[in-house]
Amino acid sequence: MRIQKAMLFGARDLRFVEEEIEASRPGIGEVVVTAEITALSTGTDLGNYEGRSTEVPGAPDYPRSVGYSHVGTVTAAGQGAEWKVGERVFSTRPHQSAYLAGAGELLVSVPEGVDPAGASLAYLTQLGMAGMRQARYEAGERVAVIGLGVIGLCTVAVAAAMGARVTAIGNSPFRNALATAMGAGAAITSGDAEVENLKSDLVVLTANPWAAYRDAIAAARHGGRISILGFPGRAQAPPGFNPLDASWLYAKQLTLMGSGFSPRTAAEPHEVAFNLRRNLELIFDYMRSGRLPLERIITHRMPWREMRDAYDLALGRSKEMAAAVFEWGI
Repeated sequence: MRIQKAMLFGARDLRFVEEEIEASRPGIGEVVVTAEITALSTGTDLGNYEGRSTEVPGAPDYPRSVGYSHVGTVTAAGQGAEWKVGERVFSTRPHQSAYLAGAGELLVSVPEGVDPAGASLAYLTQLGMAGMRQARYEAGERVAVIGLGVIGLCTVAVAAAMGARVTAIGNSPFRNALATAMGAGAAITSGDAEVENLKSDLVVLTANPWAAYRDAIAAARHGGRISILGFPGRAQAPPGFNPLDASWLYAKQLTLMGSGFSPRTAAEPHEVAFNLRRNLELIFDYMRSGRLPLERIITHRMPWREMRDAYDLALGRSKEMAAAVFEWGI
């Protein structure tokens, strides 16, 4: 079976290449998954498209596949496979029309009634959930989310679903309105003096600019925690201030942590309460119950052949693009 796969051969050099997979006779435990929807990450994916792939530690150089948010349907199953033909599954596979998954690959069931386009945002949402877990979030805390790209908006939505009192901080009236629609109790413009009055228990920083970092410091209460999902200062010159100034860390007794990691290991709940699989399953459960309508964040639904157009639009920092997904069945 010939498939189409998106590959980056360098900065802004996105091409579709053909690959061959064994789809007619999957091996023991293997399944063939045919794509329905894949999602664009305007953080990692866009950085790779801009030519900044190696800024992320351990990231591969070009040529490299792109994308990591894939929803598809099982179209063939080998003997002893866990999945049946017709089941819808989520994976962290790249943008590609189909793939052959082995018995040990992470596939997560997308429940009936969950919109597949919204489901394609599950991993991006999981990053925010993981960032809150690593910061020891407790229900009812005041959470500020800084940066309202797709990951920030997903974090607003999942924080609200988890019982947080959420304030969103962004630089676009359009994105701020979306954040309010996704459960934020308030939305504030970046740099506004009101940020210093928030006194948030937990701040989730999803934006990269140093100005956003300063907003995070300002928004946290004394003794607060800052969960850093972004890459502070990425593509910027060194700041004209000390990011670890004693008036912030010492005087406010803040805790800063890099975050977004979830264990991928397969383990029982008594060993690892929430690994990547269980985080994704919980997100899908929230979606099924209506607590997490991620499909509302999607502003652009495009055929996969127009993928380059979406990347170029995101490269122009369009504030009207929140989440973009690619449809493979058309």
